[in-house]
Amino acid sequence: MEYHIHNCCFFFLIISLLLLPWHIRSSSSSSPLIPFSNTSSCRRDQSLALLQFKASINHWPSYYHPKFASWKVTTDCCTLWDGVTCDDFGFVVGLDVSESFSDASIDSNSSLFNLHHLKALNLAGNSFLNFSFPTLIAKLCSLTYFNLSDSFNPGHIPSEISQLNNLTYLDLSYSFNDEEVVPLEFSKLTNLISLRLSGLTLESPIALRTLIYNFSSLEELYLDAATPITDCKRGGIAQDWFEAVASIRTSLRVLSMSYMGLSGPMGYSILYFSSLSQLYLSDNNITHFPQEMFQLPNLEILDLSWNHHLTLSSLDFPPNKQYALQQLIVEGINFPGRSLPHSIGNLNLLTKFDASYCHLTGPISSSLSKLSQLSQLEELDLGYNAFVGTLSSFAWSNLSSLRMLDLSWNQLTGTIPSSLSQLSQLEELDLGYNAFVGALSSFAWSNLSSLRKLDLSGNQLTGTIPSSLFSLPSLEIIDLCNNTLEGRIPSSFSKLSNLETLKLCSNNFHGMVDPRMFKNLKRLATIDLSDNILLSIDTSDLALSLPHLLEFVFSSCNLSEFPRFLKYQENPFELDLSNNQIQGKVPEWIWNKVIALFLANNSLVGFDDPVSNHSSSKLSTLNLSNNNFECSIPFFFGTFLSGISLSNNKFTGEIPSYFCNPRLGIVDFSKNQISGRIPPCLAELQYVYLHENKLQGSIPDTFRVGCSLRVLALRGNQLEGKLPRSLANCSSLQVLDVGDNQINDTFPFWLESLSHLQALLLRSNRFHGSIEQHQYHKRNSSFLRLHIIDLSSNNFKGRLPIEYFRLMNGFSLTFPLMIWNKGQELGYLPKQISYVNGIDLSSNQFSGEIPEVIGDLRSLNVLNLSHNGISGEIPSSFKNLRDLQSLDLSNNDLSGEIPSELASITFLSVLNVSCNHLVGRIPSGTQFDTFNGSSFEGNLGLCGSQLQIECHPKKNDNNGAPSIASQEDSNDTNFNWMFVVAGYGSGLINGFVIERYIFSRNMYYLEKIMNVFQGNRSLRTQRGRRRN
Repeated sequence: MEYHIHNCCFFFLIISLLLLPWHIRSSSSSSPLIPFSNTSSCRRDQSLALLQFKASINHWPSYYHPKFASWKVTTDCCTLWDGVTCDDFGFVVGLDVSESFSDASIDSNSSLFNLHHLKALNLAGNSFLNFSFPTLIAKLCSLTYFNLSDSFNPGHIPSEISQLNNLTYLDLSYSFNDEEVVPLEFSKLTNLISLRLSGLTLESPIALRTLIYNFSSLEELYLDAATPITDCKRGGIAQDWFEAVASIRTSLRVLSMSYMGLSGPMGYSILYFSSLSQLYLSDNNITHFPQEMFQLPNLEILDLSWNHHLTLSSLDFPPNKQYALQQLIVEGINFPGRSLPHSIGNLNLLTKFDASYCHLTGPISSSLSKLSQLSQLEELDLGYNAFVGTLSSFAWSNLSSLRMLDLSWNQLTGTIPSSLSQLSQLEELDLGYNAFVGALSSFAWSNLSSLRKLDLSGNQLTGTIPSSLFSLPSLEIIDLCNNTLEGRIPSSFSKLSNLETLKLCSNNFHGMVDPRMFKNLKRLATIDLSDNILLSIDTSDLALSLPHLLEFVFSSCNLSEFPRFLKYQENPFELDLSNNQIQGKVPEWIWNKVIALFLANNSLVGFDDPVSNHSSSKLSTLNLSNNNFECSIPFFFGTFLSGISLSNNKFTGEIPSYFCNPRLGIVDFSKNQISGRIPPCLAELQYVYLHENKLQGSIPDTFRVGCSLRVLALRGNQLEGKLPRSLANCSSLQVLDVGDNQINDTFPFWLESLSHLQALLLRSNRFHGSIEQHQYHKRNSSFLRLHIIDLSSNNFKGRLPIEYFRLMNGFSLTFPLMIWNKGQELGYLPKQISYVNGIDLSSNQFSGEIPEVIGDLRSLNVLNLSHNGISGEIPSSFKNLRDLQSLDLSNNDLSGEIPSELASITFLSVLNVSCNHLVGRIPSGTQFDTFNGSSFEGNLGLCGSQLQIECHPKKNDNNGAPSIASQEDSNDTNFNWMFVVAGYGSGLINGFVIERYIFSRNMYYLEKIMNVFQGNRSLRTQRGRRRN
């Protein structure tokens, strides 16, 4: 086969050289990465091959990507077909069908392989069920450009690609499973100029050295996230990997090694690359870099962002040095003293400076003055810091070249200064989420004639929208949400012909909005008028058409019906009508019009037409939660569904078959009346919320190795049997909630290897047995991230399993939690809260003493050991639990005195030590003075004001004890231990109940939702900005 391939390639090379002198011209219809185009007429065999290829695949509709829409049998493929370029003889030499199809099967019979003259092939952003790479090599051996990035390909990375000897550009980034190892046979591709392997795996620095050692022409190398995966994380020694790259000693211009988990110092090998112009090292754990790196003679772009362990303490730019640096990106890096270095003004060629998320503090004017010498600066991002003060004292004329200014998410005050209007070249202005005050009308908006983006959201701006805003012809994005603006929404928005996004949410606008004011805005894609409680929308016009609108957000706008004009929209769109007063049924036209639908918190009762009649629906996300649906779950919502929430309705019946849709990642059917068994395909999902239904049977034992399940919430059903042992295969599992069922099993020691498990909730089942040292248990390696555990109301016995909780030292939630305390629902905790830790072992048969080591759990917030047989004294080490907010030790056999040190726990708001054998004076002061007698009742030896029992000091006894008469009085107290259980007992944590995922229209695509759950920078996701 290899001999045949080589001869084939040789044959076509000869033909190319003899018959096809390469005369290529540029074309606006082609991808910029494919430099082929022409004005010749298309050969019939070429157009026929392309049309057959189009017919053989599941291409996306034209409203997503219109490439295939222009492929018509009546038009010329060389001049009128998107993505197709030809040579002067009418042969197709370049094909760009990126982001155009899904689930394609390209086998050896595909007409794609009849394009023998093809030199450039771009298949990026697609997905494949099958791809015949050997045929590709045999028949398209003239390829010099091959792009398969951001696609999905099953199986292994094909080593046959190494036989494409003429390749100069190869991009396989994020195209295979992230654990797929790059074949070292690729080292034969010695003509490569650009190699992009991001998201794949190189086994070691030695493997990288072997791969690239002979690449004498290599100019671009992209290795983002290409290090081996260990314990679910990528990582490697930074210096080793940089030395491996340095082994090629070529004229490398671009090097990208972001997201690799590189740790430690970089070393000095990077200094060998005198031709390097772009270096991207973001999202690593690098601790040190050589200062000389800034003096590389050609280095123009340097990205060090999100290296959390890197402190720019040595950052210094002496004035007598030459710096080529034009873009410096240090987002998420720590600066010494939390301030910018004074010498940064010596980078006189700097055009872009990004120091967002750097914990910078102090007056904003001081930091701006350090940048005032950068006369060529075009982009400045100091957002998400802690700057204070006003902007009025800075001379903005010193930065007259600015095109982008981002000072969002700081603590800036005062009015927006009129001096900002001197930035006549400004295109993007983001001052969102500060504390600016004043009226918008006081600013000379008309001077910013180049402004394309204006974001003033999240401030305290008042007044009406000024007419001067409508004199900015270039405006594309306006975001004024979350202010206190008032008045009517002016119809003058129709003058902004380039407007694409209009967000006026969460203000005090009033009156009736006529959507016809937007009909002349041909580029308008997003309207958000939500949360203006005095606003109403005219929904009566049937003739209105807003053809380019892709996102309608009319939540909390007093709507009582579906806007009628939406029925006649030509292109699919996102629709948010949640939190209104819409009654009746969901109209049948909606399923083929909408790709993301949010109808939560209305009064809907059913569906106009069976959803199953709309099999062509492209619906991606659906939220019908908190309505009045009383029917079975519709059988079919379409094959594109990735997230669905039907929670808090009265849906009945069994879980339908589309639950097994391979695209579906998030399912929330909680708080309904769904019955039957859990489908076996449960194991293929990622976030599953089925709690508070009527499900029966056992949990399917079908979780395969490498399953992607992250949250499994099954609380409050009628499940029985044992926990499935295959759950141990779900290495990414973060939350397991099976509380309030009938599961009969022992403690799941076998889950302790799940390094991401953060919440284990087994309350109110039939679990039994001891939780002491076990054959599964490996000291210092069990339940490494467990921070919430609820084993209450089971039949566990033996000593307290403290060894499992030694490592509970605080964590950041990556999922929303519903917390119950004292029987009251406290609501959702937002993501990225770092203070939730809880243990509830109440209502079991635990015995023995409370170990002193529990005082080492310094970040513990909730501890409930009530209703057991625990004896001994309350450990004095409890004084170390400074974050403790709730402590319940009631109904045990505890003796001795209440440690006086407990009074120093200032956050303690719930305490119950009732029904024990405690003696002595109840501590006084701080929080203890706020607790009533029910917290201490049932302890015959306690005295103090809380019990209204006077303490009588005895000789050599400073604490005192109640008199016999007082003890007798205490026996007459009307003490109800059931109240304690209900109020402070086993419901204290109530499972730290994992509730449904709150679907957000801002992240409805599944991959975006996954980023929020997996990452640790949720605010970055909310910003929605791409990092260059």
